[in-house]
Amino acid sequence: MEQKTDFGTVTPKHKKQKLHNKIYKEYKNATPKEIWEGLRDNFIFGFIGATLVVFIATKTDIAVLLGYIAYYMFMGKIVNRPKYVTDLGKLIVFPFPSALGAFTGYKLSYILINLINLYL
Repeated sequence: MEQKTDFGTVTPKHKKQKLHNKIYKEYKNATPKEIWEGLRDNFIFGFIGATLVVFIATKTDIAVLLGYIAYYMFMGKIVNRPKYVTDLGKLIVFPFPSALGAFTGYKLSYILINLINLYL
C-alpha cells in the first residue's frame, strides 16, 4: 500500500524492486545494438537541441541555420522510429542520454560557434 506524505506518494520497496527487476529483464531481452542505437540517437537529439538554444541566444545566424538543418534532418529519424514501450526505454534509454547530450551540446556550442565564425 502506498503512503501519502507532504512530499507526495511514497512507493513501497517491493514495488521499486519489481520495477528494477522488470528493467533488468528488459535489458537482458534487448540486443546490444538496440540499446546502443537508442543511447546514440537520444544523445544526438539532446545535443542538437541544446546547441540550437545557444546559437539562437548568441544570435549567430549561420550557426542557427546549420543547427536547424541538422535538427530537422535528425528529427525525421526520431519521429519515424518506434515508440519506447518498455520501462527500460522510457526511464533509462531516453532521458539520461538525452540529458547528457543536451548538457554536452550546451558546453560545446560555444566552441562550435567559434569554429563556424573562423571558417565561414
